[in-house]
Formats: sequence, C-alpha cells, structure tokens
Amino acid sequence: MATVILTAVGTAIGGPIGGALGAILGQQIDRSVLGSGKPREGARIKELDVQTSSYGTQIPAVYGAMRVAGTVFWSTDLIERRTKSGSSKSRPATVNYSYSVSFAVALSSRPVARVGRIWADGNLLRGAAGDFKTETGFRFHSGYGDQPVDPLLASAEALGQNPAYRDMAYAVFEDLQLADFGNRIPSLTFELFEREVPVPLMDIVNGCSAGWISGPSSIVLAGFAAQGGDCRAVLQPLLASLPFTVSPSAEGMKLADWSATSDVTVSSDPVVKVGNAPLDRPSQVRAAKNQAPAMISIRHYEPERDFQAGIQSSRRTGTARNELQIELAAAVNAPLVRNYADLQLLQRWRNLNGYEVALSTGPELSKVGDRFSIAGNSAVLRITGIEHQRGFAKITASEWVDTFTLNLIADPGRNLSDPDLVIGETHLLLADLPAMGNVDPESAVIVAAAAGSGPGWRRAALSVIDGDTVIELGGTNGVSTLGQLVEELPVHSAMVLDLSNQPVIRLLHEAMTLPPGSGDPLAFDAPILWIDGEIIRYGNAAKIGPRDYRLSQLQRGCFGTGQSLIHSANADIFLIEAENVTRIEGIPTPAGAVLTVEAYGLADNLPIADTVSIQGYAITPPAPVHGQADKLADGAIALNWIRRERLVFAWADGADVPSSEGLLEFSIALSLNGIVLANWTSVEAALVIDAASLALLSIPAGSAIQFSIVQQGRFARSAPLIIEMTI
Repeated sequence: MATVILTAVGTAIGGPIGGALGAILGQQIDRSVLGSGKPREGARIKELDVQTSSYGTQIPAVYGAMRVAGTVFWSTDLIERRTKSGSSKSRPATVNYSYSVSFAVALSSRPVARVGRIWADGNLLRGAAGDFKTETGFRFHSGYGDQPVDPLLASAEALGQNPAYRDMAYAVFEDLQLADFGNRIPSLTFELFEREVPVPLMDIVNGCSAGWISGPSSIVLAGFAAQGGDCRAVLQPLLASLPFTVSPSAEGMKLADWSATSDVTVSSDPVVKVGNAPLDRPSQVRAAKNQAPAMISIRHYEPERDFQAGIQSSRRTGTARNELQIELAAAVNAPLVRNYADLQLLQRWRNLNGYEVALSTGPELSKVGDRFSIAGNSAVLRITGIEHQRGFAKITASEWVDTFTLNLIADPGRNLSDPDLVIGETHLLLADLPAMGNVDPESAVIVAAAAGSGPGWRRAALSVIDGDTVIELGGTNGVSTLGQLVEELPVHSAMVLDLSNQPVIRLLHEAMTLPPGSGDPLAFDAPILWIDGEIIRYGNAAKIGPRDYRLSQLQRGCFGTGQSLIHSANADIFLIEAENVTRIEGIPTPAGAVLTVEAYGLADNLPIADTVSIQGYAITPPAPVHGQADKLADGAIALNWIRRERLVFAWADGADVPSSEGLLEFSIALSLNGIVLANWTSVEAALVIDAASLALLSIPAGSAIQFSIVQQGRFARSAPLIIEMTI
C-alpha cells in the first residue's frame, strides 16, 4: 500500500519548488483548512505604497503595469544653497535658503520597459508626458543586461566600486528641490511598465516558478508585483483569488483555467468490493460551518484609479461570522475582482462537503486535482487525496464549483488623484509701470509677468543678465495672466471713455481666465491690463472662445500712459495683479538703461529672456493736461493747465490732492519755429506773461508759437504739455 499526498507528488515531479506548489494546491483544494485561523492571505499590498530605505527590504518583480514605491538605496545629505534678493535703500537684502538632495530608488527586481507618472506624497511629481512639476534631474535605468553605471553614483563612490545594477530597474534623482516637501525626501510612488499590454497569468506563474508551472490560461492582469520569501508566497494570493488551478503532471505542474475542458471530468461507479471483501460505501462528510468565511475581501490595485488600492467583497448570509481578507498585489479592474471574490467564497463553502469513495483508477482519473462525479450524484468533485491499492483507490474529494458566470458590475470608487497638467514653455514679459498705489517708490517699478503655455506651470527662476554677469533674483510670484491682441487696436484719447473699440484678447491656454468686469471701467476694482506699454481698464470681458475674450467699455491710457500709439495684432498683454507679478528689486534701474531678465522654468530647455528700456514711469510725474492759452485785453497771455499726480489718480472729494513731489514747480518754455525764446518757472498751474515781456521777444505778428509746460518732480521731469497759439 502506498499513500500519495499532494505535497509528495509535487516534490517527486518538481523538486522543492514542486513540493511547495503541491502544498499550495493542497491548500487551494481544501479551502477550509487554508482559511482556518488566518484572517489575511498574501503580503500586505501596502508594502508597495510606502517607500523604504532599510537593508534587507524585498524589491518586487514587476510584471505588466504597476505602481510601486521602491527602496532608497543611495542618497546624499541635504544640499543647502544660499541666495540674496530684493536689496534697496529702504529694505535690506533677503537671504533665501533652498535645499535639495540626490538619491537612487530601486523599483523592480526584473527589467521594465519604462517609467510613467511619479507621485510625491500623493501629488503628481512627473506627468504622463514626462514633465516634472518640481525641479530635479532624473534618470531611469530599466535593468536590462546592457545597463550602464549611473554617472552620479559612480562619481560619488570609489573608482570601480559602483555596480551597474543590471537586472534591477531603478531611478536616480539629481538635485531634487525639496521646498515643496518640507525640506525632506518625499514618499515617492512610480508607475512602471514592464510591457505596454496586459500580462498573461501564465507568464507570471511560469516566471515565478522558474518554469516548473506551465500551461495555457485566458487570464490576463494589468500588472502584478511578485513578492515573498519563496514561490509559494508569491503564488498563494493568486491561487486564493483568481479562477485558475495548478495540478501535478509528468512535466512538472500544470496551469489551467478554473473550468478548462482539458481538465478531465469523468463519471465513475464506486467500487463496493474487491473479490469477496466488501468495501465501505461512499460517504459524505460535512465540515462545521465555521470552517468557511462569511465574507471574503480581496484588496487589489485599481487601474481606473491610478493604481490606488481598492477592495471588493463578497458576503454570505447566515450564522458564520469569520471573515477573510486576501492581499492581491495585482492591478485588476474592480468588476473582475468582485466576481473573483464571489467565486472564492462559493468554493470555500463547497469545500465543506467532503466525500470518501473507492473508485477504479485509470489514465483519465489517476491524480490529485482530477474531477469526477459519482453515478447518481450531480455534484462535481475534485480529488484531494488518493490511497492506491490493487485494482482501486480510496479517494477523498470535495465539491467543486465547475462553472460560474461573470457578473461584471462593481464600483471602483472615485479617483481623487492630482490632475496631470502640462507645464509648457515659460513666457516672460517685462514692464516699466507707473506708481499705481499710494506707496511712493524711489526708483523705477520694473515687473516681470510670467506664465507657461500649459496650466501646470507654477514658477520660474529669474536672473538679470548684465554682460557676462548673472544676478539671481529668486523665483517668480504666482502665475500671471498673459496673452496677445488678436487684431489691431487703434489709438484713442485718454480723456474720454473708449466705447467704440472692442479688442479681442487670446490667452496662453484654456485654463487661463480674465475677470468679467462689473460694467464700469471707472470702478475702483475694474480689471487692469497692460497692452504693449499702455494701461487699460475695462468694464466687460466676454468669453467668446476657449482662449478668447472680447473687451468693451474701455478707459484708455490710465495712470499717465495715454501717449501710447496704435497697438498691432499679436501685441503682448498681461493682467496687472500685485500677487501675480514679480517686482525686479535690488538692481539699479536708471532712466535710459536697458534691462535684460531671463526666466528658467521646469519645462524650458533654455532660459527665456525679455528686455525693457527703462523710462521710470513710477518716479516721473505725468504730463500736465487741459492746457489753455488766452490773450488778454492788455496784450498779456494767460496760460492755464491741470497737473496730474503720479501716486493718486482719483478725485474723489472734489478737492485737489497734495503733490507727492514736495515743492510744486513747473517749467514753461516759449518756442518759435523750434527755437526757444524764453523760459519761466511757476509754482502753480498757471502763468501770466505780461505784454512788456512779450514785446522784448520781438515776435512778428501772426506768428504761430508753442508753449511747452513740464512739471518738475523729485526724481524726474514729466513729458511736456504743448499749447499752440497765434499772436
């Protein structure tokens, strides 16, 4: 008499690996034993979510597409950088400190084709297009046999001491900026693609068993992360979750789908006696209900939710209370997992029905795992043990769910992942702005308005270029709203509202918006645009396309910029918002100088530059307006004009605003045919030139003369107001 149990069969055919798989199969078939006292099966899939740096941490072998955290196996200390910015007479320089780090992360213990998205602390660090949302250098090593040594790791270690880590996929971050992560290495997860299409189950099983398990299967997975101390640990959660079987065969172990027709099902009559010796009649043994779980939950990775962990459960009503959770480190859609849970729960309850029977054996029914039915009994049984004797075998078996129907209904849950926004190339505009508030600047107000061609752009580093000298200014503030004129905008007087022109503005991308306006361009909160040097307030902005807005109700030439000329199509614009533009400070900005600034964003191959010719509008009084020259009865000429204030442009209470220049002073020049004949100074917005003074100038009667009126400021002189008259 020889008793053959499954583990022994596996060992005889497949060596130690076969023995381990035999034990798996035994547990697969006898679900009641496998489930007893074990609330969880498989390694916790959370281990794939948490980045580690401990010695001895297992590196998963990735198949298909998966999201893993990996293990940091090399790192530098924090790298500190110190920069100065923003110094001026009224404010000392600000010292800024930034930190970065370089490190390497092991991702897969077998080669993979590429890395996709990367998350840092749950937020997107690298998009699907390969664009990084935070500044860093990055290299990915796929793990193939020709993998070179990483240059950064090689330079940090002794000559010849750094391996190429072939057969291991890993990533290297060089100078990852840590400002977004609290000056620490963030917890990273990586989207890996071992291949671009789903992976067949047979590839996973064959690879994990070193070829001892083979056979066809229709099951495919989006991805799988093989981890565990041995082949059994790797395959146990697969066997406990998916609808396939493993049986011993002459070549090793055979893989087959749950209800594959190649797995022979025969109908046999029991053997009731051998010769004259009677045998026990077939008997059924019913195990206690507490041997089967009341609920099975399968935790998995959900491809529809960026490979975040999901769970699907199947519950059975009744008195049983024990539950089983299976950790399946595979990427599978929720409906399939729900159906797998239903099948596994049903099978574990069918396992409670055990049978003992004596049968004649032959080639079609000779090994553990074969299926059969007893004549007169419709239940399909699967052999769990065989005791061979002469002419027959005593068989133990349990009921088997031979067929099942997939009911593909399950909710994967909401995906709350960070949106993958393209950064795009940086766009930069420099502008020399007037003083638009009550703060009296002591130098020109030069601002940088910057944004990207994609909605993911957040900042860029700014530098002033002075010949061969580069002066770092730090980063930009916020994201400016940038665009261009679609059509030409004619010149218009700054003295009256422009109700005729309705320019169309095209913004950089569809995510940018313009404030709609309140309908009144004179309102204190009316939106303000810079258009190629002219400042315009608008009352209305109507969206007429994905990126296009039509403006109406315009106040032109605001804050003393009324001398602007016609604006051509494609003229640059930006929305003036204090929080979203960056003032260039700590750099000399004398009138007449040309300033060049470079911006360098994450998606830029080269820095983006712009220049501005400094006029110093913020420290220059606006030109006087509403000039009038009247000839009096006694032959004198009376000049009158209205001054304008460079800090305050409202006249709210009917009283004149005080001068921000200290002493109010105007210079008046009289010219004939371009030649200045006389100069006067006035401390008020008026001047009377008596007849005697005019007579001394010997101006021929009927001549056309010009008066040029300039306000003297603390830092600069205004543009002239020209008054013409004939005497």
